[in-house]
Amino acid sequence: MKLYRVNLKGMKVTSTGVAYGISYVVAEDPHSAYNKVKDFLNYNDIGFSKDREMDSIELIADSGRYNDCGTILYL
Repeated sequence: MKLYRVNLKGMKVTSTGVAYGISYVVAEDPHSAYNKVKDFLNYNDIGFSKDREMDSIELIADSGRYNDCGTILYL
């Protein structure tokens, strides 16, 4: 498992206290990480579809002992 930071094109500034456009997700791969965020937002009807589009995904940590990102994720 890996920890990703998923940045969307919108919803990064908020007055409600939750910036849905910046999320941290535990998933096997970047595609699964984005789908988890997108599915949650779609199910709860949060934001506009253009704001739910992916801007970038960053690998933060990996649960493997020897990994390429240099940071271990403890589960």
